[in-house]
Amino acid sequence: MKENTRQRLIDATYEEVYSHGYQGAALADILANAGVHKGSMYHFFANKKEMALAAINEKIAERFGTRYLAIAKGDRDYLANFFEGLRDLNQRDFRRGCPVANIVQEMSNIDEDFNTAMKEIYAKFRQSVKIIFDKAVSVGELRSCDTAKLALFTTSTLEGAILSAKASGNSQDYLDCVECLISYIESYKHG
Repeated sequence: MKENTRQRLIDATYEEVYSHGYQGAALADILANAGVHKGSMYHFFANKKEMALAAINEKIAERFGTRYLAIAKGDRDYLANFFEGLRDLNQRDFRRGCPVANIVQEMSNIDEDFNTAMKEIYAKFRQSVKIIFDKAVSVGELRSCDTAKLALFTTSTLEGAILSAKASGNSQDYLDCVECLISYIESYKHG
């Protein structure tokens, strides 16, 4: 029961912060959406900030694990699986944008705890993509290259593509960027 209450708080906090930003997230709405009283929240978290940081870290880690690390755990078709995930519009919310980028833009300059958390999340994101590229190199899908730089370029391009689609309201902007990115990555293939 306790774990279920904590998870409901995490889920509700993540959705509220993702939709309204940290500063716009209302604790009363989080508690109402979680179906939890304020006293129960304090059993798990000291305040809204602690709850928001936990929600961001746990939900983003879950997304990366599902989206990127699952690809790296395979034994082949790393690039094909990666590209398929990039093209899947159901994995992204272009109306709200990237949850990590939103928090970075809102909070990284005004709160060191958020800044530190976002740096760690971005580092994990880049590392996950690098692992996919390393695996692709190891099985001959890509020629030997600087996979760290390729991962940096890839993650930066993806973040920009998501922001472009959010700004324009047109998911085709994202897809156009992704197709250019895929063409670039494919230039590292053998032959």
